[in-house]
Amino acid sequence: MPETVDVEPLLVARLRGLAARWKLRRCVSFGRSVRAFGRVWVHGPGKVRLGDRVVLDASWAPIELKTIEPSSEIVIGDDVYIAGGTSIEAVVSVIVGARSRLGRFSKLLDNHFHPLVGDRHWRPPSAPVRVGEDVKVGARAILLAGAQVESRATIRAGTVITRRVHVAPGRTASGLPAVVE
Repeated sequence: MPETVDVEPLLVARLRGLAARWKLRRCVSFGRSVRAFGRVWVHGPGKVRLGDRVVLDASWAPIELKTIEPSSEIVIGDDVYIAGGTSIEAVVSVIVGARSRLGRFSKLLDNHFHPLVGDRHWRPPSAPVRVGEDVKVGARAILLAGAQVESRATIRAGTVITRRVHVAPGRTASGLPAVVE
């Protein structure tokens, strides 16, 4: 008796792959086996690059990847997981290292976009945001312009990292203002 092959799982996997490609059509490049669930918004004139096996899990809330200038760049490394509600906005660059995890509603911004006082139409200078490999960023954490988070670090939920706080490899940061433990 000949073996039967169930083509339904293969078809579902193929359709998911096509759906991910459609959602990420504005990315300059993306690697193999990238998965995108829910609403993923990629917009702006800059470049967005996704590595292999990146998961954008927007099944609960939309994910936004936004570049502001034509020279802006967002780079997401291999095996990165981005939870719903996350927003990454770049004027210069935001780089997320391989195997990092970004929690729900986390924000990565390389510019404040306007000063707190004075002319609110003037944009302050940008500073790149760098997240190392194997970093865990908790829910609702915010990494502002100039934030540097080294490999294997942990950013707890609700923490705000500024350019003044350097998170060394393997360390944990928490609080507002952030304190490195």
